[in-house]
Amino acid sequence: MKWARRFFSYLLDHPSAVTCSLIGLVVLQWLLSWLWLPSLSPLQWTLEVPEADRPDAFASLATGVAGVAAMVGGFAGVVVVFGLSSNDERFRQVRIKASTSLRRNWTSIVTTPLFAAFGAMGAAALATSRHETMSLWVLEGCVLLAAHGAVRLVVLLSALVKVVHASDEQIESPSEGVIRTDEFYD
Repeated sequence: MKWARRFFSYLLDHPSAVTCSLIGLVVLQWLLSWLWLPSLSPLQWTLEVPEADRPDAFASLATGVAGVAAMVGGFAGVVVVFGLSSNDERFRQVRIKASTSLRRNWTSIVTTPLFAAFGAMGAAALATSRHETMSLWVLEGCVLLAAHGAVRLVVLLSALVKVVHASDEQIESPSEGVIRTDEFYD
């Protein structure tokens, strides 16, 4: 179990590795579907959509994904500002002790959903220009990026809420002392 904890900690501290892995999985799926297993192609999952309706349906789906990704990116900005602007001693300690990891995570939760949003708009453009298959591959990557940003955002928000809670407890009982930053990553 120690290796699982270490692996999870690595994934938490290295969001770019997760992002690259997700894109790599989509590329691997594309290669497998192109070379050996055509049933893995996302176009196979949409065969019930009439061919004439596919460009509009795929463009609408891509636009919806872009909206969700943009919403996640916007909320991420609020969380980052919340974490950066607090003058509380506990927030300062966490920012100092975990500066590299926080910087990577804060940057990731803002940039990953934005890449997903712009990529989804590109997928919509591909769909309307009759490149439906390519559109679905791009869209699949964008959905994964948006989901990655959302999950990472919730994890970071949870850690920040723990800092606020610890700060509130210290205000109620000031004899508690200094906060341990490792308790926020358990």
